[in-house]
Amino acid sequence: MKYCKPSLTIEEQIKLIESRGLFFENKANATRHLSNISYYRLSAYMIPFKEKDSDGKVLDKFKPK
Repeated sequence: MKYCKPSLTIEEQIKLIESRGLFFENKANATRHLSNISYYRLSAYMIPFKEKDSDGKVLDKFKPK
């Protein structure tokens, strides 16, 4: 099976994270960190901060503060 999902630019990664409820105070720092780490590597560490549905499935939405 061929993987067809396109990769996201750093700016698109920041927009994706923000659309899910996590906002950055300093986008320059976010850009720098995502350039070094990438959203895809960081995403596993975000799981504890995401909401779950009634069945315990992790949603693509961050818990409120």
